[in-house]
Amino acid sequence: MEDETHAVLGRIKWMSAGAFFLFAAIIIFTAGFRAVLGLTCSAAVTMISFLWMEEIIGSLFQPTSPLRAKLLTMRTIARFGVLGVALWVTIIVARFNSVSVLLGFSIVVVGIIGEALYSTVKSF
Repeated sequence: MEDETHAVLGRIKWMSAGAFFLFAAIIIFTAGFRAVLGLTCSAAVTMISFLWMEEIIGSLFQPTSPLRAKLLTMRTIARFGVLGVALWVTIIVARFNSVSVLLGFSIVVVGIIGEALYSTVKSF
């Protein structure tokens, strides 16, 4: 079961990376380099957030003490805070193209959809 979980997470990561390169190829020709920079920044934040969430969820399934539960809660709240600040910085402060930023924040979603399609096709 654990090997299958690692395989699924690996495919999601690869499909997310593929989505990034596909989006980057499209955006470089339609909106220019600055939009690709916005895509890259938001995609990096999203992947870091995904990896951080993977670690948090992995630790949820371990036996915990009350002190560890408080630490886990603080890490989860910090994750959302960092993600919010990153979104604010990429759209408001850096003034990147909002479409490219939103595409960057959606690469993990595209990876998950790709994994769902892969699993569906594989089940036939």
